[in-house]
Amino acid sequence: MKRLMLFGIVLFLFLAIASWETAVAKPQPHIQPSPVNPSSAINALVPWRCGNWYLSGVNVPWHNGAYGADFGTVEEWGNYHAYDATATAQMFANLHAAGVNTVRWWVFTDGRGAPEFDSNSGGGVTGLDANFLPSIESAITLAAQYDIYLAFNLWDFGMLDDEVPGDGEHAGGHTDLIVENAKRQSFINNALIPMFDHPIAGTSYTVGTHPNVIAWDIINEPEWGIVESGGVDPDISNPVTLAQMQRFVAEIAAAIHQHSNQLITFGSASLKWNSDTVLGGTANWWADEDLTPFAANGTLDFYQVHYYGWMNGDEITWSYSPLFQSAADAGLDKPTVIGEMPLNALDLGVSLASALDTIYANGYAGVWLWAYEDDGSGMFGTWPTSQAELSSFNQAYAAETAVSDQCSTPPSTLPDTLPDRVLGQLDF
Repeated sequence: MKRLMLFGIVLFLFLAIASWETAVAKPQPHIQPSPVNPSSAINALVPWRCGNWYLSGVNVPWHNGAYGADFGTVEEWGNYHAYDATATAQMFANLHAAGVNTVRWWVFTDGRGAPEFDSNSGGGVTGLDANFLPSIESAITLAAQYDIYLAFNLWDFGMLDDEVPGDGEHAGGHTDLIVENAKRQSFINNALIPMFDHPIAGTSYTVGTHPNVIAWDIINEPEWGIVESGGVDPDISNPVTLAQMQRFVAEIAAAIHQHSNQLITFGSASLKWNSDTVLGGTANWWADEDLTPFAANGTLDFYQVHYYGWMNGDEITWSYSPLFQSAADAGLDKPTVIGEMPLNALDLGVSLASALDTIYANGYAGVWLWAYEDDGSGMFGTWPTSQAELSSFNQAYAAETAVSDQCSTPPSTLPDTLPDRVLGQLDF
């Protein structure tokens, strides 16, 4: 989902027609689901803190309509920085009261507020502004207080947009971060790693080791910027190839694996591009075998796909709906979260309560509703729209939604050198 969402709706219709506190601040062994056959992945849950969980949550996705300014600062908007600790605490309190366990929150979006770039729009990354790390730290600290787990979305496909006057000098125009090795590495070295290494006050954790950061979502709906998708956003005149985007995802994933012990996911626009067997779909473009040629460590820990009413299809020749097809039907070999779905169940054909129950029964690993705050479109509802239904669902399935630390003992101190990936066995 993108700011205002007007293009998304038009494009969707077009396509219908044609994601224990440790004593040291070093990364701990990273969890990776063991390879499984799709048939055995039914009801697979997301592994975290020595347990397996159903991720029931919401997208923020940004405060006060400030796409790109929650953690960064947009100079062209009068150095506007939207993060508000009081509003964040109230949001987490409301969500916790309803049994919500996870929040998907957007970070860099199209680059308009962060990270910092050199003097040329679309240039290399030079660092993070003065507001960025304190705001991320505050959000994590408050999440821990309210027992909320954060899935930070790094980029939106809007990073590929042509530059738009008024949105900021660095809003969009970042195709080069995807296609140019040096600029991609500048993002990793000057923004990603410093963020992971930032300490969280009052704890021995860093951003990259804190247990209340459950996952990093590399990019939102990149298929709208990929030539082979056949549905490139009209704001993007310079789309990338599938191989270029797969390299970007793999290399960012590998960097996260190396510098964090948290999980990695990815916000695919639809099952259409995340399944080899879904009715009328294209293929799973994000499986391990598609990413590891670019970075051996560059795999996802769980899939994330988005679901809106246009994806129901005719259910004869095509459908990308998780209501119509189970995770096993879709041939999914990892736990799979429905990373966006309308709060008000717009055009889904069923009530929100029914959709939540069906997705759970169909073997998916969670739902993150869109959105806690109005995304600017006014179409999909806001938190009061779904609070009662989501609360009832979370109460009914509390054994799998009440995320808690199941580790019997605190993690031991780590050696100075760790393998990039330490594999763990999981029960699905």
